[in-house]
Amino acid sequence: DRATIAAGHGTWWRLADVLDGNGALVGRTLYAGRAAKTTLTMALGTESMARGPVGGLLVVTNDDGRDGEIRVVDISKGCSWVVHRDANVVRSAILDPASGTAYAHLVQRETRVDLGVFQLSGGDPEAALEQVLQPLPTQADLGRIWATELRLNADGSALAAQSCSDKGCLTRVVAVTAFGRPVSMVKGKANDAVDGQGSIIGFAGDRLITWSFCAGMPCAVQSWAGGAQKPTKLADRAIGAGLTRDGRFLVVLDDLTGRAVRLDLAGNTIATIAGVNPGELPLSPSVTATSGLDVADDQVGFASQGGDPHSLAPGSAAVIP
Repeated sequence: DRATIAAGHGTWWRLADVLDGNGALVGRTLYAGRAAKTTLTMALGTESMARGPVGGLLVVTNDDGRDGEIRVVDISKGCSWVVHRDANVVRSAILDPASGTAYAHLVQRETRVDLGVFQLSGGDPEAALEQVLQPLPTQADLGRIWATELRLNADGSALAAQSCSDKGCLTRVVAVTAFGRPVSMVKGKANDAVDGQGSIIGFAGDRLITWSFCAGMPCAVQSWAGGAQKPTKLADRAIGAGLTRDGRFLVVLDDLTGRAVRLDLAGNTIATIAGVNPGELPLSPSVTATSGLDVADDQVGFASQGGDPHSLAPGSAAVIP
């Protein structure tokens, strides 16, 4: 419920690489806690990731070279439990805390062939998964897919699976709570800086917010309608972007001024706001993230390199004239 989810706000996590004497990566360590207190430390393999936290819960995937597993971590209680084990590699997972449903992207262990996206079927870690999205068919214009990202919309009714290559991305959105689980696709032009799709930021209602297809920062931020092949540009030269979980506000850091700009996606207004310190960037919920902060639906998490994370409510932030 909402009270339980709100109780987790302020919890955090971070991943630290573990290196051997020759500087080779041999594992990772997960640290999690609240404020200055670390409540949990967990040793992980090199192929591992963490997503969240939401409601104080963190979903973690780990692989020992033989089996993959998905764990849910309760940060405040300092404990974790396995919710799924698989002979294949679990590349990433995402948790809907309201329903308790988790989704996972799997690849075949030996070949790394995409197996699709699955829903965890219950409390038995050995139970078979239920497929909600088939493997992506070959895309001649994109070529080999190197990365897959998962995102849930605000109420958990839609799951986005974004597939990216070095030529761009496409996103399939499956209505996971609808009969038949219909799927729609959002795809731009490959190798196109204007109409190409970059990595996903999140949902804003029924629209997807993504980066444009660009080689580095600064980069444009885009909005995509369902089934669209051309985006709407929201910001031109951003060096960071964060979206509130309710999809109402997008905060971008402008490359030219270094200031935070708030876009009200519902009210169609824009303003420069206070509350973001120099060197800070929005915390990304991507599969490659190394830290996270549990914030309210109307907030965005920020942190600097080596600094403590903090939350910002864009809607109530002071406006800079």
